[in-house]
Amino acid sequence: MKEEPLSISQLYNKGKETLEKQGVTKWFPPDSNIEGSAQANRRYLDSLFFVPKFFDPVEVDTSCTILGAKLKTPVFCSPLSKTDFLPDNGLAEIARGVGNAGALMMLGIGSSKELQDAIDTGAPVVKMVKPYRKTELIYEKVRDAKSRGCKAVGMDIDHFYGRLLGDRVDRTEVFGPQHTEELRQVIAQAKLPFIIKGVLSVSDAEKAVELGASAIVVSNHGRGAIDFTVPSMIALPGIVDSVGNKVTVLVDSGFKTGNDILKALAFGAKAVGFANSMLLAFAADGSAGVEHLINLLTAELQRTMAATGCPNLSAVTGAIISQAPTPG
Repeated sequence: MKEEPLSISQLYNKGKETLEKQGVTKWFPPDSNIEGSAQANRRYLDSLFFVPKFFDPVEVDTSCTILGAKLKTPVFCSPLSKTDFLPDNGLAEIARGVGNAGALMMLGIGSSKELQDAIDTGAPVVKMVKPYRKTELIYEKVRDAKSRGCKAVGMDIDHFYGRLLGDRVDRTEVFGPQHTEELRQVIAQAKLPFIIKGVLSVSDAEKAVELGASAIVVSNHGRGAIDFTVPSMIALPGIVDSVGNKVTVLVDSGFKTGNDILKALAFGAKAVGFANSMLLAFAADGSAGVEHLINLLTAELQRTMAATGCPNLSAVTGAIISQAPTPG
């Protein structure tokens, strides 16, 4: 008897079990007061409900173009860096699965070889550069990304103050705040679409536009930046209202399902990012697991778009969402 393909939750559980057997647990948020933004983001997502439109059925097309890349689905792999539990070719194999599913791959800290290996899979690749205190290293990474054929480059501004691991901060000697004029020069010299990631306020969104960014990612950086910042889904509508007609607005942090994607699209995002979910899918079944996850996310997105009367992504608006009343 043919084995049934794994569901989204089964894929996540299998990946988690695989990693736990390797002694890896740090990717799973602890049940404590830290992770406040992530937990609040999840609660908010779960308070949003779809208003169905079952009559007059529609055929659904989820294709889109993001940063010049033609995609089958409004999904991107949020920036990943090499971790201890990934094999040497792990990032490239994740990129392979992402590309096969018609999504966009973003890479974080890593070598030129890792970047090239990911690009060689045929996936559209974006390089996100950290805000290094050594400014020349920023320019070097940007030039390298351009020479290798990346679709875009960008910077994680929420790492200006180091990296947060649980309740501990590190890498403050490596990362630091960037002067506005220096960042303007980086963007101008990139000669590629430039993404500012970690935007959670209208003022930062407007500053990103003023500096010349082509896109922003509304993001809490999962649990890797500053906890108890405004959750990305709560920040998203105001940012879209302010700059959504000037830059491509993307979003990530805490999304798990195709229905989560549709809620973000209804709030004005153009695509939604997944990071830990990709790692779990890869742990479950390698690049095939990553491809399968994105296909499952897209299938769920398509089904709910059909049920809400949205034939394409441009038809998705806030009108399909109803929010549960706050308990009195």
